[in-house]
Amino acid sequence: MKASANRGGFTIVEIIIAILVLTVGLLGLATTAALVTRMIGRGQRSSAAAGFAQRRLERLRPGACLAALRVAGTDTLYRGVGWIAINNWTWTNQGNNVWRLSLLTSSKTTRNAVRVDSTETMIPC
Repeated sequence: MKASANRGGFTIVEIIIAILVLTVGLLGLATTAALVTRMIGRGQRSSAAAGFAQRRLERLRPGACLAALRVAGTDTLYRGVGWIAINNWTWTNQGNNVWRLSLLTSSKTTRNAVRVDSTETMIPC
């Protein structure tokens, strides 16, 4: 019998290299998926805090010219049993019947750290 010299197929070395390349690719995809999931969660928390601050600012703006409504305060946004964001605001007289409204928003980040953002606006009366 004559042995065939033109055998087709892959060698075991080629198969092992292909498996290694596929494994590295799949691990990269899994890592990226976990990172994207964390980023989406962070964006949702940040968006909720920013919307909460914007709503508070819009509720405070009309009261700038009335002394009875121009008081410092705080407000907390809850989801379930835990807080998501806390707003603290103060009024400062800038002279010439212009008031500055300062709003500090504290929100939770990953691992229960706290992020503080500030917003200020000038309101003429």
